Amino acid sequence: MAFAVISGAWYRLVYENVPDPYLDEFFHVPQAQRYCNNDYTWDPKITTPPGLRFLRGCDTASLRLLNLEAINLTCFLTYHILRTIHKPSQKQEDGQGEPADERSSVLDAHAAVNISLFPPLFFFSALYYTDVMSTLVLLLNYYVFLKSKDDRANIWKNIVSVVLGIAALLFRQTNIFWVAVFPAGLAVVESLKKDEAASAESTPQDGNRILEKSWSYDQVYDCSVQNAGILDYMLFPLSIALAAIRKPVLVLRAVAPYLALLGLFAGFVAWNGGVVLGDKSAHMATIHVPQMLYFWPYMVFFSIPLTMSSLLPAIAQFLPGPVKAFCEDHLIRKSRTVVPGFVSSTLFMLFGLAAVHYNTIVHPYTLADNRHYVFYTFRILNRHLAIKYLAVPLYFICAWMTVHPFGTELENEADVKRNRGKPRPTSRDVDRQPCQISFVMVWIVTTTLSVVTAPLVEPRYFIIPWIIWRLHVPNLPSRCSSGGSLKKIQYDLRLVLETIWLMIINTLVGYNFLYRGFSWPSEPGKIQRFLW
Repeated sequence: MAFAVISGAWYRLVYENVPDPYLDEFFHVPQAQRYCNNDYTWDPKITTPPGLRFLRGCDTASLRLLNLEAINLTCFLTYHILRTIHKPSQKQEDGQGEPADERSSVLDAHAAVNISLFPPLFFFSALYYTDVMSTLVLLLNYYVFLKSKDDRANIWKNIVSVVLGIAALLFRQTNIFWVAVFPAGLAVVESLKKDEAASAESTPQDGNRILEKSWSYDQVYDCSVQNAGILDYMLFPLSIALAAIRKPVLVLRAVAPYLALLGLFAGFVAWNGGVVLGDKSAHMATIHVPQMLYFWPYMVFFSIPLTMSSLLPAIAQFLPGPVKAFCEDHLIRKSRTVVPGFVSSTLFMLFGLAAVHYNTIVHPYTLADNRHYVFYTFRILNRHLAIKYLAVPLYFICAWMTVHPFGTELENEADVKRNRGKPRPTSRDVDRQPCQISFVMVWIVTTTLSVVTAPLVEPRYFIIPWIIWRLHVPNLPSRCSSGGSLKKIQYDLRLVLETIWLMIINTLVGYNFLYRGFSWPSEPGKIQRFLW
């Protein structure tokens, strides 16, 4: 209800101050209005599919209203996705199940609101852009994937996955990576883990033994993010490959619906003569590796209350007693700072410097339009030749700060005492484990594929990677008394700080858009507005 009020207020402010189509709406609104008149001729300046135009509305206000409805449905759907993801970890013993589940439900509801307030997404909920509806359909696709984890062989669920995947592609072509590659990768890992053979040994001790077990026992090597090093991230894909070679039929069965989607998309590309519709000259696909460098500061900036938890355990040691205690109780709990290894740091720096030197692309649109915030970011990067190289260490720190929250310990103190001395869960007990490196690698690979082919740097391109990341950042566990019982069910204060931070960004960006318009000398009297 609170989010509906906030989103409704934003829609009304935009309607009152910017009643006419603005920027990309200048193309999208007339196209939709032609559809209203049963005129299906295509504007070549529009490069995305016509999915949004199929949702009928004829005047600007009605068309924008579609996204207001979509952002509220996104909030509702996000809550149910979070409940599905966190459900296995809500089981408590000794009569604590009900309060633990109640706490988790409240935290998930708050997190769903925060995700829906994500500035590059929330901003466009009052305009007629494709991003909000595209996000809603993608999240629905992911929700179906999560709910069907225990019944992959069900033909009807596979058909639903394909239909929803096609629906997502009607809004944005790059959605193919999130409806086909991402779930396919997770499905392969999950299928191989469920079907792996038993082994006499519990935990491999070295790389050779890990790979030997992957080949001999079809076991997938996986571990929690908090315990992972560079070697673990190198061994995981080798382990998956060896296990998959041994069971090709199982793998094909797991990815069948996603192969169908890839086949349909390939057919579209062949028929269309390329990925984009309309004018292909301005959106030529190319390899743009630095996109994955820009991605990490983007993640940290919008998620400072969560990503700062990577540094807080170390910083808290130098704070005064009461402040330190407050941070430990409400912001850190059991988190600890894990310093990046020398090898991983060196590899990132070398690849980052090489990408910046050989593959930096500045699209003409980026430096030609001062209405977008990316314009000002690249003015800073281009101020001196050395700046883009000096930024690489910052990219690495931000990458580490982004991945680190995945390693938050899920157990509260009562669980730790209860489970002390018990063996750690095997890979088949993945629901009892924290976030695994398998998920992180599939997420990073999918993000890379979805953005490195775009020469233009756009904050909107990173919306889905951020949302998937945010969905899987664990809540802080409950704080327990020394006696082992819950002292009280403490709230995850990071969520409150996150709400404040996102609202500050949305307020500033919204104010600039609505009330700080300016004019270009080439178009006197025409108001230009700042936006993402």
